[in-house]
Amino acid sequence: MTITTRRRPRPAATATILSLLSTLTAGSYERVETSRLRFLALGDWGGQDTYPYYTEEQWETAGGMSRVAAATINSDEEDDEKARDRPAASFVVSLGDNFYWNGFEDDVDHEMRFQETFEKVYHHQELQLPWYIIAGNHDYCGDVTKQLKFSEDPNTRWSFPDYNHRIVREFSINDNNNESDEEQPPPVKLEIILIDTIQLAGNLCYPNENAFAESYFAPPPGVSHDEALTARAATTMDWIEVALTESDADYLLVVGHYPIYSACDHGGTKELAETLDPLLKEHGVTAYISGHEHCQFHFEHESMNYFLSGTGHDCCYGSGMKQFMPKGGELKYLLTDSTPYSGSSGVKGGFVSFDVTREEMVVSIHRENGDVLYDTSLLPRDQVFKTGKASEIVVEIE
Repeated sequence: MTITTRRRPRPAATATILSLLSTLTAGSYERVETSRLRFLALGDWGGQDTYPYYTEEQWETAGGMSRVAAATINSDEEDDEKARDRPAASFVVSLGDNFYWNGFEDDVDHEMRFQETFEKVYHHQELQLPWYIIAGNHDYCGDVTKQLKFSEDPNTRWSFPDYNHRIVREFSINDNNNESDEEQPPPVKLEIILIDTIQLAGNLCYPNENAFAESYFAPPPGVSHDEALTARAATTMDWIEVALTESDADYLLVVGHYPIYSACDHGGTKELAETLDPLLKEHGVTAYISGHEHCQFHFEHESMNYFLSGTGHDCCYGSGMKQFMPKGGELKYLLTDSTPYSGSSGVKGGFVSFDVTREEMVVSIHRENGDVLYDTSLLPRDQVFKTGKASEIVVEIE
């Protein structure tokens, strides 16, 4: 395969890029026989760094997740016909900030924290699924490699094989009794590209006692001040661009911790708006999913959808940056408190679920007990984007 890079000015490529390109197939691929595929996404769920190492809101949200993840075969408890006959969820996507306050610092018993903050809380049978992980800014205040190592256990549901990785699912119903001359339709393909936005936008760490001070809500510092960080960001962007170009998925999601745009108190991420967002739109990405902000929303801008859910262990921030959202977009749903953690929303936590069929992808925003606060449907990608042009990309090596 010959590879060509274009469009984005960046430092000269190195052999490191070839290493990253060779890992594009790393991740998770499955072909399943079903007409619907369901999964959940959860952000900012990482408990607390003192006993009992989880929050009450996190515990309640885990219970709501188990309720939504469960199959409901011919259930009379659901009013909606589609909800009465739904398959169980297939996996969970973590949106980062997996262990508060500062990840796995040197003095942290990371084995204990893994058990108390993750395994103990998400103990439900319905959540014994693959969990696909990315790191958040709080994780980067500790040693992220210790989180990566948990994936080495062949019996774990924790899947964090690299800082950037992919999930691909193809699904269809094979009708062996079909006696007509019509060909079976091709399988539906869902692809999720999980990216490390801290590598793209940088990070600042704050002591726990300074939590939620005004400086805490400052945007990420970027990476341009450091040559090594700049080179790492360029390599990560190359990986993302090739992954997007290679994809021929019917539904293509990109998942990162930092939001591109946000109406909540941290606000959007300048580096992502300038470098990542144009790529997502160019390649017809179905939606960008993020956490970081302890709120929930759906924003549509220039035919691109952005969902945020960072309420895995508490809720909610305020809407302090709503006025700075880009003009021309539509904020279709927003859950915040009037001021950070005032309790005015009455919501303690939450997550998002996805229900994918050949015709549409239904995205639902849930509160801590699993009740739906908002839902919407997205259509498959236009055929023009589903070309899988990886063979046309060229990387020059110096």
